[in-house]
Amino acid sequence: MRLFYFLARKINYTFALAFLTVFGGWVGAVFGYFLGTSFLLSSIEQINVLIIKWFPWVIASVTAFHYMQFGLLTRMGVPAFLKPLRMINKNFDGGILRDEIGDDELVALYGHVSDLSLYNMLTSVFYALLSGILLITVVYADMQFSGTFDPMVFRMMVKIIGIATVVVFILYGMSTYLFTEIITGYERATCYNALLARGIVTYPRVLSGVRVKFSFFLILMVLALLTFTALMEKSRYFYQADITAVIVYLLVAVLTMVFLMSVNSSSILRVLKEMSRVAREISTGGDASFRVLSLDREFSAIEFGFVEMAREIREYRKNIELKVEQRTAELQGALSDLKERDDLIQKQLDIASTIQRGILPGRIDDWNELKFSIRYIAMEKIGGDFYDVYQLKGNKLGLLMADVSGHGIPAALVTTMAKISFSNACNKYDSPRRIFQEVNQNIIEHVKTQDYLTCFFLAIDDDYTITYANASHQKAIMLRSGVESTELLDTNGLFIGAIEEARDTYEEKTSKMKYGDRLIMYTDGIPEAIDAERREYSIERLQSVVVKNRSLPLEDFTSAIIEDVQRFIGSAQVEDDITLVVVELARDAAVDIIKNAKKLVVGTRYYEAIEHLERGLSLYPENRKLLYNLAKNYFRVNNYAKTIECIQSYIAGDKRNKFAFYIAGAAYYQMMDYANSIEMLEEAIRIDQNFANAHFALGMSHKKKENRVEALRCFEKVVNLDSDNKLALFELNELRKMK
Repeated sequence: MRLFYFLARKINYTFALAFLTVFGGWVGAVFGYFLGTSFLLSSIEQINVLIIKWFPWVIASVTAFHYMQFGLLTRMGVPAFLKPLRMINKNFDGGILRDEIGDDELVALYGHVSDLSLYNMLTSVFYALLSGILLITVVYADMQFSGTFDPMVFRMMVKIIGIATVVVFILYGMSTYLFTEIITGYERATCYNALLARGIVTYPRVLSGVRVKFSFFLILMVLALLTFTALMEKSRYFYQADITAVIVYLLVAVLTMVFLMSVNSSSILRVLKEMSRVAREISTGGDASFRVLSLDREFSAIEFGFVEMAREIREYRKNIELKVEQRTAELQGALSDLKERDDLIQKQLDIASTIQRGILPGRIDDWNELKFSIRYIAMEKIGGDFYDVYQLKGNKLGLLMADVSGHGIPAALVTTMAKISFSNACNKYDSPRRIFQEVNQNIIEHVKTQDYLTCFFLAIDDDYTITYANASHQKAIMLRSGVESTELLDTNGLFIGAIEEARDTYEEKTSKMKYGDRLIMYTDGIPEAIDAERREYSIERLQSVVVKNRSLPLEDFTSAIIEDVQRFIGSAQVEDDITLVVVELARDAAVDIIKNAKKLVVGTRYYEAIEHLERGLSLYPENRKLLYNLAKNYFRVNNYAKTIECIQSYIAGDKRNKFAFYIAGAAYYQMMDYANSIEMLEEAIRIDQNFANAHFALGMSHKKKENRVEALRCFEKVVNLDSDNKLALFELNELRKMK
């Protein structure tokens, strides 16, 4: 580098660059010569004489043109040929940037210095091609004037020079690019730092990638092996080996590859060390000031990340410094202010924690004869575990257990996005596999980070048949009644939100719960819990605890599992969120009453069904399932007052059943109480935005209230959901005629 900056000061910057990089062409020519001659199975003495005679003159001429193009004669009044080169020489005195350069000129200069590797590479390959053409021309002229022209010798010579030119084209071009990038790294960084100092933030210039550079070495290795093989084959053909040529070639090849690999490795290590230095500078309050700057896209992205990070930290520190300056006279006031800010952050985290916990069902209401017990322990105020319950099509219940990668606010945001996505998917499908496919696509499209989810989802129908799917989550545990062992429920399936191709990996299986069975779903915070000696709790221990406590009541059973995990952890720090959901199938006499009533309804014996349900309600007055089914049967016999009475009692304890609000809205509509009808139907739609029947009934209520605009909106929503809905289309046409 001393020679480079000496020439840059004495002549100019671009000439010094061309002067150093042109030697790569000479090395490439040696490679090319060996490769070209190694494929000729005849004497090449005459060709050698001609090439040795004219090659120095051709190289000298082409090199002189190259040097002049890059500014060799600048001191004599003949500047570099290209405008970008002239701008670089004008603004760099050796390696020092001129102070009085303007902003626009500085931006242009940074682009030209960054593109200098490309300029020099293109120039080098052009002159490599020109050298080959000139050498063929002068050798041909020499042979003609001397009367020694031999077509066969000339063709061999053209072949040698042609192959050599191609090799030089590749090796000289790439080595020129590598050397130019390394040599100009400091000047690129100088320009970039100057731009940042002036508040001009731009993405670092990118020309290639690390893969391209390593591909060059692969090509170089192939050429070396190919040439060596050809030399040995030629020796075998002539039954004698030209040991001198082979040794010279091996020496040149090995030294060249070692040197170039060393240069490239040093270049990459230099960039990595520079990034490490800049990171330390930023961490101690410095700016993102680079001494060298890479042209590789992989490193440029990281360098720009450092710039953005330093800028944000600088802005933050400016604000902090301003506040400190304002309170210098009152140190206690500053400390108090910092405490207030910390309290505010903690309050915000508390609010975020409350919001997150609010999206998790604190308890899951009994469904038919299924009972649920939940324990949720977040490692931090905001966790990455979440669970939920969904009403699926076909009167099925969906139960989800999920774990987002990571913790804190990012995980909470992904959790919220996943909850919305699962809610939308559960409104469309009742298949766990299809739900996973829909959510995976949705997360990939909307979450642009590297976060992903592991999930276990099961759908349960009226007969307690469960259909389940696992997306790389912990296996669910099935504890059968009266059995002292457990079953593990699992399927194939990759993480959700990781890759789009995961949709083809999901599968689902079925099982059936019997009375007394318990199903345990949990996150990895339980089996991967660590004690003070760094031992894992393990799935085997969890299964053992499940079997050991199988006779306990449901809530006590759940508590026993959590208590065992906490005893195991002891004084060690909790390293992950812990979530546990236990589902138990317990016999409920009210369910049999409802099933018998449904059989009466199938036979249109509605009044008998009502009597049957009322007798059941007298036996189990707190059973909401009986209330809900009684309300539906009162609606069937047009007793809307009793329908509303029953449904209101039901809604008081369960506000998640969209059908309950829909029935109430329909009953109010029949009683011409359109205000209450609208209120109930809007609540049903709040639970399910795609509830087409509720949208239609709401439209009819608005129509009765003469709210034409709202009615139109409702019917249009129905048509969007069901384009063949003739009733909605009819109402739309009628309303549009009223303009």
